Amino acid sequence: MLSTLLAFTLAHHNDMSPYGWHMSCERWLERSIEIQLDSNLDQESKYNLIAYLRQKVPGECNQMLT
Repeated sequence: MLSTLLAFTLAHHNDMSPYGWHMSCERWLERSIEIQLDSNLDQESKYNLIAYLRQKVPGECNQMLT
């Protein structure tokens, strides 16, 4: 599990490649809450995964879930 997380964290995805993808701010907020509540991940893994997914959100993301 940790090796998979590290692979996602360390991977560099070019926007021109088929692996370049983005997510909305709202979806990132939802996923970050789900990750924080996941008892199968340690705190460092949670932080790294949330930070990686944040890089997939274009622009600023300062809103709250509604």
